[in-house]
Amino acid sequence: MRFRGALFLAVVIASTSLPTPAQGQKVIDLTLDMLDRWFTGHDKEKSELKNVEPQLADADAKIKKFEDCKRNFEAIGGNSGKSGLATRIAIKAKCGSSDSDGFRKDRQKIMDGPENAAASAGGFKLADYRNLKDKLQGYLNGDESGFSKAGLDLLKSKKNQLASAFGVTLNVAQAGGRGMRGPGVWTTDFAWIWISQMFTMQYLSGATMFEKDYKPGEWTKWQMSTADNEDVQTNERAFLGKQADRGEWWRMKTIMTDKGAGTADTIVMEALFRPDSTNEYVQTLVRMRGKFPGNAEAQEMMVPQQWAMWNMAGTMPKPTKESIDGATVGTESVTTPAGTFRAKHVRFGSGGGTLDWWLDDTSVGGWVKFSFLDNEKKPIYTMELIGKGAGAKSELGVTIK
Repeated sequence: MRFRGALFLAVVIASTSLPTPAQGQKVIDLTLDMLDRWFTGHDKEKSELKNVEPQLADADAKIKKFEDCKRNFEAIGGNSGKSGLATRIAIKAKCGSSDSDGFRKDRQKIMDGPENAAASAGGFKLADYRNLKDKLQGYLNGDESGFSKAGLDLLKSKKNQLASAFGVTLNVAQAGGRGMRGPGVWTTDFAWIWISQMFTMQYLSGATMFEKDYKPGEWTKWQMSTADNEDVQTNERAFLGKQADRGEWWRMKTIMTDKGAGTADTIVMEALFRPDSTNEYVQTLVRMRGKFPGNAEAQEMMVPQQWAMWNMAGTMPKPTKESIDGATVGTESVTTPAGTFRAKHVRFGSGGGTLDWWLDDTSVGGWVKFSFLDNEKKPIYTMELIGKGAGAKSELGVTIK
């Protein structure tokens, strides 16, 4: 898997990403009327989605048929010795199209219908309906930055209705506002909500934008902290190996420490990702084993299809060489618990602050520290390398075929 860019969890991550300072200032002064109208619109969206389920199923079938055809074409050497253009022509002749973009655009048009109907039913502009929906989902997953204090007070009284609207249990809704902490009971619902939040914190911040490929067995360990959270989160990820079918097994281990309570929870996940045949950065999560607090042993986790596709290019595209050169502050000595490094310091502006990276090609992954700073150069969010090495093996009984 190429952890060169931010890791994007399709569908869910967009609604749980960390707010930048500029976004954080644009809070919604939520009123009861506004929330009631949104519930009306959301009910309409759900009913309309049911109406288009046959169309979505047909669109998904067309995408799958094309991708299976293309995969089989490549497997038998159909593109051997041909140029890129010749390959595309050959694939189109065999599979009816040269790529799946047209099918995916058609699918998105189908999805646009229910949201337009929802906005109309609730008396919103489409952008406002979507924005409120994103912030409500974020609130449910623990992000309170999208609403004023009056709005937050209102939402606390509506958690039952909100949980029902998004199809999660009340246990998940009650976990909102816990930041990086876990709940008292790790339900299946919350496990997946938490996984999406964890990847948001680790990847959508932009921290891994300059990351280099890992070799099989290589691992890194990171400490993550936020200025307004007393919790400390430690994340380890390891490239366990590649299968014969190009699928890649990765381990993600997280230790969440609640300083106030003096407790720590450890979560271990080992996941199999299969690369997309049309885009080297797109991987599909096809299997996961996990061990959560309270589990005596590892368990196989059901991977929801709607959360399966991951885009390794992320939401922050790779900068041009000239852009990186312009953003390079210099080479500095950086000391972390993992050692002292001679690292290139790169700084880009980001609304109400800056994003700072310290890059060292000699280290596993190629970077050693990342900070999101406000205008006063105070860290809002920081990740730093605290350990690295090689020889990582499965801890949950995974066999690499």
